[in-house]
Order: sequence, then C-alpha cells, then structure tokens
Amino acid sequence: MESRGQRQRGRFWGTSSNRGPKNCPTIVLAHWFLSMAGLAFGCGGDTERSATSDDIVIGAALPFTGERATIGRNLEQALLLAIADVNDAGGVGGRRLRLESRDSNSGSQRGVDALLDLLYNEKVRYLVGPEENDLANEIVPDIKGLDVFNVLPGFASPYIERVGSRGAWLRLPPSPLAFGCGLSEMARENSVHTANSIVAQDDFNQAVFGEFLSYFQAVEGRTLPSITLRDSQQAYAGRVAKTVEAGADRTLLMVNPTAASNLLIQWVSSRGGGEWIFGPSLHTPGFLQNIPFDALDGTLLLAPTLHLPHECDIPDDEGYRGPVACSDENAKRFQSYFAERWDGAQPFPAAHFYYDAVVLIALGLQYAQTHGDDEPGASNMHRYVRRLIDEDAPLQGWQDVAALLASAERGDKIDFAGAATEYRFDKFGSAEHFVFDAWTIEEREYVFEGSLYAECFRYATMAGANSLNDDSDDE
Repeated sequence: MESRGQRQRGRFWGTSSNRGPKNCPTIVLAHWFLSMAGLAFGCGGDTERSATSDDIVIGAALPFTGERATIGRNLEQALLLAIADVNDAGGVGGRRLRLESRDSNSGSQRGVDALLDLLYNEKVRYLVGPEENDLANEIVPDIKGLDVFNVLPGFASPYIERVGSRGAWLRLPPSPLAFGCGLSEMARENSVHTANSIVAQDDFNQAVFGEFLSYFQAVEGRTLPSITLRDSQQAYAGRVAKTVEAGADRTLLMVNPTAASNLLIQWVSSRGGGEWIFGPSLHTPGFLQNIPFDALDGTLLLAPTLHLPHECDIPDDEGYRGPVACSDENAKRFQSYFAERWDGAQPFPAAHFYYDAVVLIALGLQYAQTHGDDEPGASNMHRYVRRLIDEDAPLQGWQDVAALLASAERGDKIDFAGAATEYRFDKFGSAEHFVFDAWTIEEREYVFEGSLYAECFRYATMAGANSLNDDSDDE
C-alpha cells in the first residue's frame, strides 16, 4: 500500500502553487520580501546570501491569511530575528540556519497541505508550530513517520504526555494543567464561589476546563451546568442565555476568538447579563474591536506571563498561591530589541515564544555536535535540549546568543532565560509555568491587574483529552 508520505510527495511533486510565499496573497509575498530586506539591512552579516545545501532548514507554518492573520507576520518577524542572531553568532558548528515559512491559512485544509509540503518536499527536520491546535494534531503521524523535532510555541498547542522513539515535541507556553491551575487561582482571588463554562469541543480547551474543574472544586468552588460548542455551530444565543442565566458568579469562556466574537455579539444583542472569565486564547490582538463598547467591562482574563521567575518576588511559604510582584525588564528589553529591528513594530506576546523556539533548536543542535551527534534524530534532540537546560547552571539570557552557543559547544549546561521565560522542561518536553498575568477588560482594552503564582497538584483529569505521542512508553 502507498504510504501517506508517498501520496503527499505525489501531490506536490512538480508543482509550485503550494510552495513558499507563492501560496500566499500578494500582500503576504510583499511582506516576505520586506522581511528579508529588513534583515539584510538591519541585522548585518550575509543574511541575503543564496541558500545552500549545507543550511539547517527550520520550517514554520504561520497564519498569514484567515481569521488569525493579524499575528502571522509578527510571528515570522520573531523567527527571522532569532535566525539572524544565530547566524551572526557563527551559526551551529559553522552551518547557517534558514527559514522556510508557509501560510497555515489559520488552520484550513490549505494549511495542512502547506505543512505537508514543508515536511515532504522541503524535508524539514525541525519544525516550529503550527499555531493552530487542529493542524498540530493533524500532522502527528507525519511527525512520527519522518522523525521530525517539532517545537510548539502556540498557547493552544496540544498537550504532550509521552515520548516515543520517532518524532518528538517541545512545548514552550503553559500546559493545559498549568492554565487550569492559574484560572482556578484567579477565580479564588476574585471570590468566585460558583462557576460554569462554555467550552469548545477541541482537546486544548477541554483539557484546560477539566483541570480548572478539579482545581476549582478542590478549593471548595461549586460548578453549575455547562455547555460544549461545536466548531461548526453558528447560533449561540439560546444556549448561552440558559448557561448565563444559571446564576453562576462567573462563566468561563474557552473557545477560539472567532467563535467567541460571534457568541458575544449574539449575547449582547439579546441583552444578556452575567460575568465572564476568558481563557488565554482570547488575549489576542484585534479581538475586542468587534465587541460592542463596554459590553465586557469587568471581564477577567488569564494569560501567560512574560515576567521571568527570578523577576518575581515569590514568597517562601510552602504551598503559597496568590499575587506576586514582578518586574518586567526582560520583556521590555526584548520589545525594544524587536522594535529596533522592525521599524518600531512591537512583538505580540506569542512572538517571544517563537523567538525562543529557534534559539532552543540551535542550542540543542550545538550541544548534540559536542556529543558527537551531528545529525540528531528527533528523540535525541529532545534529550539534548532537556539535558542542556538546567536550573542549577549559570543563568544566561537571549541577549547574547553567541555566548549561549559557546556554552553549548563546550558542553556546559545553561539556565536559559529566553525572551518569554526561564525554561524548565518536564520529562515529556513541556515547559513548566507557575506565574501568570491577570487582566481585566475595560472599554474594549486589556488592563493589566498583576501577576499570580499558582502551582497545583495534578489531578487525574487528562484521561479523556488528546495528547501528542501518546502511543509509546515513557522514557
């Protein structure tokens, strides 16, 4: 029987309609050329030189078109910036990095085709993203079959629970376990005693809700009847009204931005009441502009923090959960650095994680070469990155990529402070997070309220949720 890989090669071989910027609208093509020109003039070095067969190719599928198109260009800029920094530092063992990006079309079948083009035609072994949960799940068999190392910087990336012999994942933002814990702490801090939810039928949102449910009940919160929404659903008013009218202190909304926008517009038009807590995927550029003015005032929202753990004054009290004071010097430094390279543009929060994704790949490859492994497979790369990153090692930041690569080349371990966070990976490759940012919404603006520390015992609620690489034994 013909394999999936052979079928995909047959689909793309000899065609150009799905390759590179050609599958994007003209405006995206123009942006791509501008980005390359910006790096050539702004970053120094020979970033405009022709590609060679010796380049280390990093693939990325980004939402240049579709409902998430507002963030695609910004994320690509973060990737290009990191690649330029690695190359300006001499590359990995003298080899340069090169980005091959494609349009994920915000998660459509066209986006799947673009990803398969990267994997089967470009033969990328190191993939960043995709941003969309459904796309990441769709290509799991291909990641395993081709033994690809996949770094996931997206907030709604699938959960990682096991490690196999082929294909491997590294997840950079908080896990559903951590998000659920943080949401429960936010509820507790705001005296929410009863809650219900409106949750999308995808594995990320379902997993976060499952964790929230356990943690919330553990602190004596009470949950009221909730509803699950299908992706294809269009009419929300009736079901939402029944949920909101159940009388919970807060209703947790865990759906994608497009569904949330449609749902909330229908809810406002029906003069709905109630108070909300929004999940992390709704802290996104442009989302609030579609909502009637002041309709969401007082809404609570939890998002990943960009404060480094050592920038936060975390009490030594065992079992402490609650507000923490944090400085934001690292985030501001990266924002200034990004703006300097990109004509004043500011990085979206997710862009910090995308920059770190490239640096972590480069460090893992350099560390592998030090151990005599010039072409590490995905599972070996997974081990090298986790062994290299060590909280007991000297702290080194993203600001000096050359020093980071030199440490990896010597075989020294690194406590890596990236543009987003100081990384601590569990044995599955999921970054551990215990600090979150709390926001409210006032007059269609996100208003920062402060940071929360939340470290929860893991309850057994993940059994029904999908996870990456869940058909193999643990290490």
